[in-house]
Amino acid sequence: MTDRRIAGWALSAFLVALAAHLIAQQDEGPILRPKKPAPATLLVTCDLACNWKLNGEAKGRIDSGGSAKAKVQLGQHVVVGVTEDGLDQALQIIKVQEKGQMAVAIELKPVREARLRAEQEELDRAAQEQREKERQAQEQAAQQEAARLQDLRDHATERFNNGLAFDNQKRYEEARPLYQKACDGGEMAGCNALGVLYEDGKGVAQDFAESLTLYQKACDGGEMSGCANLSGLYYSGEGVAKNDALSRTFAQKACDGGFLDGCLGLGILYYVGQDMPHDYSQARTLFQKVCDGGDLDGCALLGKLYESGQGVARNRALARAFYKKACDGGIEEACTNLRHLH
Repeated sequence: MTDRRIAGWALSAFLVALAAHLIAQQDEGPILRPKKPAPATLLVTCDLACNWKLNGEAKGRIDSGGSAKAKVQLGQHVVVGVTEDGLDQALQIIKVQEKGQMAVAIELKPVREARLRAEQEELDRAAQEQREKERQAQEQAAQQEAARLQDLRDHATERFNNGLAFDNQKRYEEARPLYQKACDGGEMAGCNALGVLYEDGKGVAQDFAESLTLYQKACDGGEMSGCANLSGLYYSGEGVAKNDALSRTFAQKACDGGFLDGCLGLGILYYVGQDMPHDYSQARTLFQKVCDGGDLDGCALLGKLYESGQGVARNRALARAFYKKACDGGIEEACTNLRHLH
């Protein structure tokens, strides 16, 4: 056997022994090596109470102004602080380059203040938008109302006339809304006519209080028929306390304004003398004015004065003449008085 062959056998035996040793080590498990100690310490503080994480791992709670420590290796790390309510978060990426302690301050107050400012700005913006919407809506409503009122004014007389046409046909329910629009448009005759419907309960439930309001509006607006009708309500006491003094005041206003029914009412007040002295002379003057103006009720009352001799010398001929004029005009009471006149 040569030396070279002996050397080859020896090398083969060594390699086999080495392989067996390595296999045995694998069966026993990996070789455990001690971990290297972390070379640096982070000192983490929070200006608000927070929960903090290091490289995504929860590390616990830090009180406001408090601190916590954590060992780290050299290199880059991510530190995150979150307020306890979860609304604010601050993140720092730090690079540890040397051993020892490194301070990390998590500032949450600026983050919170920025969020609160942003929220307030959003609230202010939303409030401003709402105010602008309301302003535009009010402006639009005002324009619509102005257009509505202008339409009422432009067509007030036309609507009153149309309402009057329905009224004359006894179509009161159709007349009422036209009178209302005429009144709203400033046509005081419409207010008075609407008041008559309420007083008489035609096309609407009878409502003396409403008629009083409408007559007052018409009278204040220069519609003398409204003043005369106000006088009638105060005289009758319907819907209002009876008041002859106010009745006389409104009748006088209507009469002075050239409305014959006002003169007629005023004459009746002087004639009956309720809450005021009888004044047949004033009554005769007013009845004469009414009769001359074409209101045959005045003629009938003149006939009564001449028949009775109240405020005038008794004159049966004149009484008969006035009764006949009124009777011919359709005043039934005058016809009755004429038949009974001796």
